[in-house]
Amino acid sequence: MFKSGTTLSRNTILWGLVALLVTVGIVTLFISFASAGNSPEDVDAIYTNAAETLAAQQLTLEASQPTETPTATMTATPFETVTPFATLPLSSPQAFASPTLSAGSGAVGCNNSVYVSDVTIPDGTVMTPGQAFTKTWKVQNNGTCAWTATYKLTFVSGEVMGGVATPINVAVSPNQSVDISVAMTAPAIAGDHTGYWKIYNDQNQPFGTFLSVVIKVGAAANTAVPTTAVPPTEETPAEPTEEP
Repeated sequence: MFKSGTTLSRNTILWGLVALLVTVGIVTLFISFASAGNSPEDVDAIYTNAAETLAAQQLTLEASQPTETPTATMTATPFETVTPFATLPLSSPQAFASPTLSAGSGAVGCNNSVYVSDVTIPDGTVMTPGQAFTKTWKVQNNGTCAWTATYKLTFVSGEVMGGVATPINVAVSPNQSVDISVAMTAPAIAGDHTGYWKIYNDQNQPFGTFLSVVIKVGAAANTAVPTTAVPPTEETPAEPTEEP
């Protein structure tokens, strides 16, 4: 706004000066014609000077006018599109499987063991609630180093059934088998009950296959006094009636 107003005022002043000069020139011409002593050459010279003055003022006016400066056009740059973070799929929970009894698995260093058989209390043995029993497994040393008597059988998962960690109490050479026993008590709740055990070495490291105990606890025994059965009474046969 202020730039346009300033340019308009400057042009007005310049054009005013030009008009003034032209007026002065015309007045000068009249004065010259009024003088009798002027020759035609002097009149021509006066016209030439007036014309040159007018041309010079016009050039000055054109040079003084400001040249329009091209305005730079700003190109709007679009904002960068932000890519949202990819949604990572959540891993599904994994169910823990029951210990497997595969032969030859679970070696720790030179220690390893393999289940051979149930010496007592085979799987599915039925017991009464609270019944005491001793579970015995036959196990083979299939590692490369001997077991000492301080190696022990220790509960690892399931139901302990009153059992405690029990030393094997005998040295076992590689490829030799041994019977290992743990004293237990059947639970008071009826149903199937399972516990898993493993042999631990002197460094308290479990190794070898799992040894399981699986029992079935039945209902409590009926302690009520049984009622005495009453034998059925004999009926006297009816006498035959005589025919008339």
